[in-house]
Order: sequence, then structure tokens, then C-alpha cells
Amino acid sequence: MASAIDHLAPIPEGSSLFRSLGEVASHINASMDLDTTLRHLLEALCRETPWASATIMRVDQDEGYAQVIARHDPGHIGAISGRWLLAESPSRLVLAGNQPIIIADAQTSTEFPGYRREALEYGYRTVVVLPMEYRSPEGRDTVLSVRARDVVQVSRPEIELLLFVVHLGKIAMDKARALAEEQAFGQRLRSALTAHGLLLDQVLADGSLEAAADNVMSLLPNPLVIVDLAGRRVLAQRSPFPDLVDDTAWRTAVDGDGRRQFFDLAQRALPGGRFDARDIDVMVGERRQRVPAVVCPLAVDRERVGALIVFSGTSGFHDLDHLLLDSARFGLSVQMMRSYVAHLAAARSIEDLFADLFDGKSEADAEIVARARRLGIEIDQPARLFVFSMMSDDWVAGVAAVDLCRSIGERARRFERRAIVVRRGGSIIVRLPEDQKRRSDSEAIIRDLSAEVRAALGEMPIIVEADPCRTLAHYAAAWREFGRIRDLARRFGRRGIVRAQDFGPFSVLMSAVNVGEMHAFVHGLIGAIVRHDAAHGTAYLETLATFLNHGCRSQACADALGLHVTTLRYRIARLKDLFAVETDTPDRRFALQLALQFYRVIDPRNSLNA
Repeated sequence: MASAIDHLAPIPEGSSLFRSLGEVASHINASMDLDTTLRHLLEALCRETPWASATIMRVDQDEGYAQVIARHDPGHIGAISGRWLLAESPSRLVLAGNQPIIIADAQTSTEFPGYRREALEYGYRTVVVLPMEYRSPEGRDTVLSVRARDVVQVSRPEIELLLFVVHLGKIAMDKARALAEEQAFGQRLRSALTAHGLLLDQVLADGSLEAAADNVMSLLPNPLVIVDLAGRRVLAQRSPFPDLVDDTAWRTAVDGDGRRQFFDLAQRALPGGRFDARDIDVMVGERRQRVPAVVCPLAVDRERVGALIVFSGTSGFHDLDHLLLDSARFGLSVQMMRSYVAHLAAARSIEDLFADLFDGKSEADAEIVARARRLGIEIDQPARLFVFSMMSDDWVAGVAAVDLCRSIGERARRFERRAIVVRRGGSIIVRLPEDQKRRSDSEAIIRDLSAEVRAALGEMPIIVEADPCRTLAHYAAAWREFGRIRDLARRFGRRGIVRAQDFGPFSVLMSAVNVGEMHAFVHGLIGAIVRHDAAHGTAYLETLATFLNHGCRSQACADALGLHVTTLRYRIARLKDLFAVETDTPDRRFALQLALQFYRVIDPRNSLNA
């Protein structure tokens, strides 16, 4: 049976034992080989003591086994197997109580049947198992086990000697662990410096962003996403949710509809330091996942060009990881800045071309066409222009405007690869090649782009459409028309797609008239009719508009309204009696038609046939 320590027999004399242990201590200080050190320690322990064998075991309580990591058994009094079933071993009890356990005679003990079977088979008797104050890097506890061929009266000094050996073993394993960690850190540092050098070589050699991204992804053990705002790209390899979506499906999602969430995240100003992990929401298909991540903005000269998003749920970050992140941020920022500058240069060349067209420069048509073709634009082919504006011109100022233009261009080219997007003043212009067969596709593009702008800015833009530009001279005229229609839309609070015909035949006059004067003009001529119709449910204003539209011909107007001509004449007479409306001279008819047109423009819901 296992017993407590109740004997105090003297330690066997033998100064050579202490010399051996001293040699072991020196070996621990000098040696780099843990296995050899532990074997020397166990050998010294068994040299001049009753213990015939000694074993150090690592205990895996989850798996239910104790695994041998060092053994001295010259007489082969133990099994060759390196694993012990914990259910048949005292190791678990030793660790739970943090006290040695002594099996006085393992051959007669019934408490630990595993030891009894082995003791009978191999011929050993007394066993002592002690806890060690060491845990492996995996978090496993360790124990020391010693065995004697005969029954030994284990004294307290004997236990103290074993505890001294345990202490030496802990020192040896701690040193080996620290050395292994130091070597691993050194290897990681060398790898990081090598990768840093390769990344710098790629940057200096003007390599591709994809090559730099692959290098960065090999640097860090964590899944990550690289966002390139200039190129409108999102690069990824490993899934941060392997249980939910595999790597291939993750890359497909990130390169498709899932890109927008990362563009938005890259543009946000997040609180905290550059290496602070924060919880972010990521949409994977229809599911929202919350995951910790480090979001490192990528910028050059305070110009945001992208972001490096490192998912930190799989491992923590240390100083070396911060060094790697800084290296990755620098390399990616430089690569993206090159892309950003190239994009701006190309966009500026296209904007300069269209600026000359809109300004009506007297440059030879052939030279304009040649410039356009160098930029990949068939400018001499018919095209439709759509101008996106808001209620003021400052909505497309700054970095946000550049990103919005890229986003609109990207969406437009999904529908029509030849689409061109440029900025001019406070507007964004979309040029689509004219194709009557695909007119409905063009309208779908504009609806989609309107939704894009609305999502980005929170309100519906003004979209002005004009007649197709079929010659180079049409561009200057179209731009003047755009400005006039846009200004009218702003004055009357109109949004969505607007065209010249929406303002009727008097749009030029409207653009010159003060809005307050226009309201007063409408109020003076037809305001009383509008109020009477609203109060009494009559249709005098509709009758007047239809009568004027049909040239004041009674029969044609009556047919259009579905009335008998006598009924119509009665209504016209009532208009004269109640509201002093006269239609017998051209000037009076023109004034009434103008008032009706103004009334319809002021509020588009007033859909009279004026």
C-alpha cells in the first residue's frame, strides 16, 4: 500500500553520490543536450542508492497517459513501453496532492494494478513517485519515478535527496526550454530579416503588388487580407474561419461581393494604436462573423492607399510580429503608392482630354482622336454622357472623390468594359458607347451607379442625361446643356435622372428667372384655380391646361377630356367668371402656358399636360 513518510533512517553514506550530483549540476550548466543531461542525472541518482531504475515522465491527463521522456534502467526492471495508463498509475494522485507517493511493495499493492503486474514480471518492489515543478511548453506536468529491487524503508532524508534530484531536473529542463525558445526566436528573427530584405528588393525592383502580398502572407502565421484602394483589389489566401469556409471559398468571397466591406474598413479612421486588436464584423455569405483583428492603415504622405488586416484569433502578437507588421506595412504602402500615382496620372490624362473637348478647344480633330486612342478611347464613336452631381459642388473633393470615381468606374465597366469615368469641377461624368440595342443596359448601369453614390454619400444624386455625342463638337454643347439642366435641378430640388424635356420648352427661360419670382408669377395667374380645385375637388386647372394644349379648340379639347362640348364650354365660362381667365389673345395664352409649365417644374407631382 502507498504510505506516508514515517521513517527517518539515515542517508546512506557515499560521498561519490554527491560528487556525481555535483558533476551533473556542472553538466547542466555547460551542456546544450537535455536528453544527455537527464540521463546523467538519473544515472547519478541510481549509482550509490537502493534505486535500480529512475524515470521522468510527462503526464497528459486529457489523453490519460504518462509518457516517458528520460529513463535510466540498466537492469531492465521495467517495461520497455514508453507509455503508462494513468488509471493504473499514482502519477495523477501525486500531481493532485503535490506530494510524493511511496508504494512500499509494488508486488503486493492492490491500489495500483499496473505497477503490481509489472513488479511481479520484472522483479522490483519499492516505488516512489514525486511531482516535479516543471511544465512542458504544451502545459503538461512532469513526475519522477524511482524503483528498487528490494523493499526499502524510505526515510525523510531519502525523500529530501529525491527532491534535490527533482530540483536539478527542473533546472535542466527550464534551461533547455529557455534555450529552445531563444533558438526559435533567433530563427524567426533571421527569417524575418531575410523576408524583410526580399520584400525591400521587390519594392526597389518595382515588383508587382501580388508578389509583395505573397511575401507578406508568408511572413505572418495569421490569416490576413490586403486591401488596395487604388487598384480596387482585395487579396487573401487563408480563411480566418476554417470551420465555416475553406480557403478557396474564402478567396472567392473576398474577390466578389465581399470586397466592399473591406474597402469600407480600409477607409475608416479607427481608434487606438496601429497594433491594437479590435473586434470587427465580417460578412461571409449571409452570415456575420465577429473576429479580433489588427487593422493597419497603409498610407504615404498621409494619403490612404489601402489597409493590412491581420486576423489575430489564432495567435497573439509579440515584438517580432510587430517588426514583421511594420515591414509589411512599409513594403505594401510603397507598392500601392506606385499604383495610386499611376492611376492618378492615367486619370489626369483622360480628364485633360475631356477638359479640352468640353471647353471646345480649337485643336485639330485628328489630334484629339489620336490622343484618345492612345488612352484606349474611341472618341470619334457615338456615346452617351451622364453627369452625376449633388446640391453643391464640394461633394467630390479630396481623397473620397478619387475613391468614389474608382468605385463608379469599376461598377460601370462590369456592364460595359469601354465605360469611361472622369471628374470635372463638382461632377462625375460617365461616358458609355452609344448602342441602341443595349439602351436598356445603359439605363440599368445608371440605376446601379446611382445606388452606389447614394450608398456612399447618403442621398440620391442628380443625374443629367443629354442627347448622344456623335461628333467632337457635340461635347462642348453637351457640357453647356449639362450645366444648365443641373442648375435647374438644384434650384427646384430635383434628384435622380433629369433631362431637358423635364423642364419643357421654357428651360432656357427658367434658368434665367429667379425662383421666388417664378413662384409669384404662378401664384398670380393660376394660384386661385389650384386652391379652388384642392378645396372643392374640381378639375378647372386640368381643363385649362388641356384647352391650351389643343389650341383652344373646343371639340378637340372635349374629346381629350372625354366631355361633351357643351360641358367644356360651361367650364371655360366658369374659369372666366371665377378666376378672370382670358384666352382670347396670344399674349394671354402664352402667359397661362408659361405659368402651367412653371407649376409642373416646381413640383413634378403636378403632372399636368402643360
